Amino acid sequence: MSDWNKRKGIIVHLTMYGLNLDEIIDDVRKTTGDILLVVGSKKVPKELYEGSDFNIAVGNQPHSEVAALAVFLDRLFKGEEFKREFNYAKYRVVSSEKRKHVEKLK
Repeated sequence: MSDWNKRKGIIVHLTMYGLNLDEIIDDVRKTTGDILLVVGSKKVPKELYEGSDFNIAVGNQPHSEVAALAVFLDRLFKGEEFKREFNYAKYRVVSSEKRKHVEKLK
């Protein structure tokens, strides 16, 4: 974790015990640099709580780690993540009601 902080990145720890996601997400957006996301689980060492720049509660009830990650990313990107285009993508998934549709790019 200290190596990450030296590279001017921030550490975001997703947990049940931190500050409420909706109250702190604007502060996370204002930061610069890369974000290291750590999703807490059982028996997280106290050093993680102390070393993180943000300890964020994604709900205050037990929940899955994948759900916590999905909710955090959705709030971080304000729901715009589905509209993103990637410059170096080789494929793009095209929305379709009835079939899988993948388009090869370049």
